[in-house]
Formats: sequence, structure tokens, C-alpha cells
Amino acid sequence: MDESINEEGFAPASQYVQRVATFLDVATGWCRRQGLSVEHSVVALREEKIPEYQAPSLRISKDGVVLANIVPAGSRVIGAQGRLDVIGRITRHALLFYGPGDSASDASPLGGSAPARTRLKVEGWCWIEARIRPAKRVDEGLFLDLLTDVSDYDFT
Repeated sequence: MDESINEEGFAPASQYVQRVATFLDVATGWCRRQGLSVEHSVVALREEKIPEYQAPSLRISKDGVVLANIVPAGSRVIGAQGRLDVIGRITRHALLFYGPGDSASDASPLGGSAPARTRLKVEGWCWIEARIRPAKRVDEGLFLDLLTDVSDYDFT
């Protein structure tokens, strides 16, 4: 068993916080390249069987209008090693963290299920489009597509 994973199968909250911070740093760069403003903040998370902890979040805006917030949802989620929510005025998307060799369900993390599983070859934050599609690693293009979907902001 990986030393960073406890007997319940979860990584420590500190590892999740570091993964969130790293992703938000990358997302900040993607946003700034698009002329968007970002504001970093911190939220308190309460999860079962671990003490309350702080994790970073990100507010994304354009000309003073908030487009989306990226908010940590928790380190202890079923089927993944953490979750971030991208929340806009239109909808929200969940990003799930998978480690090397993890299996990602081809089901929406916001509901539904499917027996098919996808073995992931790389570590990182992923998005699952629908029950019939495999998990996709979040890159700049996918991130901007998700930001457009949650906010209705057109980057073209």
C-alpha cells in the first residue's frame, strides 16, 4: 500500500490541499492568458474522521463580473483522491483527482452510475463528461471549455 494512503484508502488532507493549490496556480495562468482576473481565497472544509482544514479556492472574473468559482469539495470522495467544483451562474462541473493506475468510473460524479471503468495512465485532475465517455485529463483547452459552459462567457 502507498505510504501516503491511509488504511481507509484516503490520502492525507495536506496532500489534497497541495494538489488543489498546484491546479489553481496552473488555472490562474490559463485565465490570465485570456485576460481574466483571478482572486485567490481560502475555504474551510469539514470531512468525516479528520479535523477541519483550510484549502485554497479561486474566483475568476472579467471586467468585474464573476464568471466562475473553483471551490474544493473534499479530499475524501468515493472513487477518486479529491474533488474540485467549477461553479458558474449556469451550471457546475466536478473535477476529480486520479493517481496513476486509478480506475475512473465512466459515470458522472454528480450522479448516476455505470459499471464500466477506465484505467488512467496519468495522475491529475480529470473531468467526466457523461456515462458513456471516458475521463478526460484537464488541460487548458478543456478548462476554457468548462469555464465557458458554467459562465456562458465566449472566449472568441
